[in-house]
Amino acid sequence: ANRIVNVVKRYLEKEIIKEVSEINNIVAKDKKILVVDDSNVIRNFIETIFDDNFEVLSANDGKEAIDIVGLDTSNKIIGILLDLNMPNIDGFAVLEYFKVNNLFKKIPVFIITGENSEEMIAKARTYPITDVLAKPFNEKDIKEAVEKTIEINSQNNLWV
Repeated sequence: ANRIVNVVKRYLEKEIIKEVSEINNIVAKDKKILVVDDSNVIRNFIETIFDDNFEVLSANDGKEAIDIVGLDTSNKIIGILLDLNMPNIDGFAVLEYFKVNNLFKKIPVFIITGENSEEMIAKARTYPITDVLAKPFNEKDIKEAVEKTIEINSQNNLWV
């Protein structure tokens, strides 16, 4: 009888955990991550990483990113992965837009770059960015960095 009780308890715990997990996914899908990169490969790779838990928006350049952020009056964008080197309007213009509009406190910005120039990285670090992730990055590193930041900001009620 004890064995049966233990099996049932374990089963019920798994079902409860599964239900909580499903609810968390629904809540998280209400949040958006913006990927800004002129590479379709990078945008698709990041979308694949986060698509199960977040709505992933993408922009080909800085102008599209600024337009998307400007339209997000609901404050549901909870993180941006931003390339620095892009045609038209580059990542530094987006960083400047964030600075002028005081958005760094609301939306963490991760720089994703293949640029090895210490000067360019140092210039990016003059802004209050969250982190610099060098290309090529792997799924584990990018997921850990973003999810850790999102968790900290959620605990601090930055998106309530």
